Amino acid sequence: MSAVIVRNLPPVVHERLRYEAHHHHRSVNREIIAILEKELVRARPFELPPPVKPLVPIDGRRIAETIRKARDTRP
Repeated sequence: MSAVIVRNLPPVVHERLRYEAHHHHRSVNREIIAILEKELVRARPFELPPPVKPLVPIDGRRIAETIRKARDTRP
């Protein structure tokens, strides 16, 4: 099992944790674990979008040409 240390926990949060732990007949540690498990299960998994496919093939010449055109059209 991994351990986590929470520093500078506001007193009001600690008191609420103690209250909730007592209400659910748990230790403060077990209450924190229950809250984390509940919230992390509800969270949507992070997914990357599919890669974007270019409309035209990209090669070094096309990139250089695009940069040159952009430089030439600058005010």
